[in-house]
Amino acid sequence: MDLHHGSGLLLRTLGRSDLLCTRLFALGDRGFDLPDCLALAPSEVELLELEPWGAYQDANPDWPAHVRATLSRLGRKLGRGI
Repeated sequence: MDLHHGSGLLLRTLGRSDLLCTRLFALGDRGFDLPDCLALAPSEVELLELEPWGAYQDANPDWPAHVRATLSRLGRKLGRGI
C-alpha cells in the first residue's frame, strides 16, 4: 500500500490484512505481541478469516490447534466470540 508518492520519496506499508497476519504469527510464535494484536482490534470476521492462513504457517502438527487457541484467547480479550 502506497502512503505517499512524492518526487523524491515513496513510502509503502503493509495493508491491514497483512499486518494482522504478521502480528498473529508473532503472537503465536513468540507470545509477547498481544499488545499489538489488541491495538489492531481485529473484528470477529477478521479473526475467523485469519485462522486458515495462520494454521498453515508452521509444519508442527500441533500448530493449527495452537493458532485456534491463540485466536480464541485474543477474541475473548477483545470481547469477540470466536
